[in-house]
Amino acid sequence: MAELSPLTRLFVKISDSLSEEDLRNLRAILAREGLGQGKVEQATPHKMFNMLEADNRIGKGNLGFLVQVLRSLKKGKLAEEAELVQQQERREVEKVAAKYKASVEAAISKITQKVETLSSEITATAENSEQVEKEIQQHYKRLISKLQLEEQEMVTRVQRVNRNRGGELKEKMETELKKTKEAEISVQKMLDCRDDTEALMLRQDIEEKFKKLSLQETDDRSLEGPTKVTFQPCSLSQVSGGSLSVFAGFSIDVQEPAVESLPCSVTVTTNKADLTGGDVAPQIEVTSPQGKTTLIQTTAHTSPPLAAGKGQTSRVRRVWGGEWRPQESGKHSLGVCMGGKKDLGSLTVDVGCNNPVLRFGQKGSQQGQFDRPIDVAVRGDRLYVADNLNQRIQMFDMSGVFCSSFSWPGPGSVAVQTDGTIVVRSLKEVKTFSPSGELLHKFPLGEYCPKPYGLAVQRDGRVVVADYGKHSIFMFEADGTLVKQVGGQGRGEGQFNQPYFVCVDKEDNIIVSDKDNDRVQVFDKNLNFQHKFGQKSRQPQDMWGPNGVSADSKGNIVLVNIGEVSEVGGVEHGKKLQVFRPDGTWVATISSDGDKLKKPHGVAVTEDGHVFVAGDHCIRKYRYM
Repeated sequence: MAELSPLTRLFVKISDSLSEEDLRNLRAILAREGLGQGKVEQATPHKMFNMLEADNRIGKGNLGFLVQVLRSLKKGKLAEEAELVQQQERREVEKVAAKYKASVEAAISKITQKVETLSSEITATAENSEQVEKEIQQHYKRLISKLQLEEQEMVTRVQRVNRNRGGELKEKMETELKKTKEAEISVQKMLDCRDDTEALMLRQDIEEKFKKLSLQETDDRSLEGPTKVTFQPCSLSQVSGGSLSVFAGFSIDVQEPAVESLPCSVTVTTNKADLTGGDVAPQIEVTSPQGKTTLIQTTAHTSPPLAAGKGQTSRVRRVWGGEWRPQESGKHSLGVCMGGKKDLGSLTVDVGCNNPVLRFGQKGSQQGQFDRPIDVAVRGDRLYVADNLNQRIQMFDMSGVFCSSFSWPGPGSVAVQTDGTIVVRSLKEVKTFSPSGELLHKFPLGEYCPKPYGLAVQRDGRVVVADYGKHSIFMFEADGTLVKQVGGQGRGEGQFNQPYFVCVDKEDNIIVSDKDNDRVQVFDKNLNFQHKFGQKSRQPQDMWGPNGVSADSKGNIVLVNIGEVSEVGGVEHGKKLQVFRPDGTWVATISSDGDKLKKPHGVAVTEDGHVFVAGDHCIRKYRYM
C-alpha cells in the first residue's frame, strides 16, 4: 500500500483529534467562510478539507487558512504541525521549481544560441547572395561584351573572306581572259596567213598555248566552285559565341564542347573527289591563343557515297577523325593541311576553362562542413573524407550529399579496402573500422614513424605509410608487423625529401609523391624501385611541390601540386592538377580560372573520369578524362 503524503496524514490526525464540539465549531467557521451551511452540515472533516482544496483555500505548500482555523479551534499543536508540513512542502516545491527553472533556462539558452546561429547564417546568406548577385551581373556583363566583340570579329572575318576571295577570283579570271584572247588572235593570224612556213610556226604556237590552257584548267581547282562560309553557333553551356568555318575543300567539326585539358573528337570531311585519292590523311594544325602550334593526326573513317541528284553522278564523302586535348583556354584556330598544302579548311574554337564540376562544404563542424580536410578516398559510389580538425570521417555520395560519419581523434589519411573496410592513419596509429564506423583493429606507428602522413592499402591488406620525418616509406602487415622500409633523405633512386602522400594502383604498385624533390617515384608491390619522373618548373608538364596522388583503373596517375606564393606581389605559381600515363608521360594539366586551388592535399579518382580534391575547407570535383 502506498505511503500517505504528509498533508494527508495531517488531515487524518486533525480528524481524529476533533471532538463533537470542535466539529460543530469547524462547520460554523467554514460556513461563514463561504463553503455554505448545506455543504458542511453533514460533511466529515476530511471531506471539508477536500472542499477547501477544491476551493483553493488550502493546498500543497499553502496551509495558512488551515492554521488559522486550527488556532480558532484552540488546536495550537495541530496548527504548529500544519505549519511544519507547509514549510516542508514549500521546500519540496522550491526544489522542483529550481530544477525546472534550470531546465527551462538551459532550453532557453540552447534556443537563444540556435536563434543567434540562425541569425548569423541568415546574415551570411544574405551577404553571400548579394555578393553572388553582383558576380552574376558582372559575369553576364563581361559575357555580353565578349559576345559583342566576337560578333564584330566574326562579321569582319566573313567580310575579309568575301573581299579576298572576290579579288583572287577576279584576278584569275582577268589573267585567263587575257591568255584566251591572245590565243584567239593567234588563231585568226593563222587563218589569215598565206605563207605555209609562217602558218606552220603559228600552228605550233597555237598548240602550245592550248596545251598551257588545258594544263591550267586541270591544275587550277580554285575555279571549280564558290568558297563556302558557314557559322556554327555553340550552346550556351559553352559560354562562347560560336565558331567560324571557311571551307576550301575540307570542313572541320569539333563534336564536344572544347574544354581545357579534356579530350574532344575532331573530324575532317571533304566532298571533292580530287582530294580523296591516295592513302595520305589530312592533319589539323592548331594555333593556341599564345601562338603555339601543334598538329593533330587523323585516321580515315568509313563513309557511304553521297546520294546523287537528278542528272548527277554520286559523290564520294571522305571523313577523318582525331583526338584534340587543348592545353589552355581561349580562342584556337584549326586549319587543315594535306599533301604540303595548308588552309584547306579552317575553324575557330573558343576553348572553355576546366573549372570544378562540383564544390561542396565550408569551414564548420556541422554535417557536410569541414575543418582542414586532409585526405579523400573513393570506393564504389561513396566518397570518404578525413575531416582532420573535426576529428571524424565523413561519407558522401558522388554528388556531395552527406550520408554518415563517425568520430575518432585526428584522422589524417584514409583508404578503403574492396570489402568496405576503412583504414585510417590516426595520429601515430593505424586503425581499421567497419563500414559503419566500428573499431576493428589498430596498431602503433610511433616505434617506426615519428611523422607519419599519408597511407595506402594493398589488396592483401598490407598497409603502406609515408613518413616525412624519416623521409621514408614503410610497409606493414595488416596486424602491424613491419615488412620493409625504403628511403632516407636524398635525390637518388628510392630516396626522398619529405614524402607526404602515397597510393597503390590496380596491380598494387606503390606510387609516392616525393614533395620537396618535385617528382614522383614508382615501386612494385614489394617496394622495389621501378622508375621516377618529374622536375621542378613552372611549365604545365613539370611539378611544384607534388602532394596528393591517386591512380585510376587504367594506371593513369593524377597528382596535385601545392605550388607557392611568390614573395613579390603574392602571385601564386604551380597550384594545379596533373594527369600522367603509368610511364610518367604527361597528358594534361588542370588549373581552373573560376575556382583556383589554394591549399590542395589528398586526391581520389572515380571510375567515370573525375577526381576529388581535399583542401581549403571544402571538396572540389574535376573532370580529368
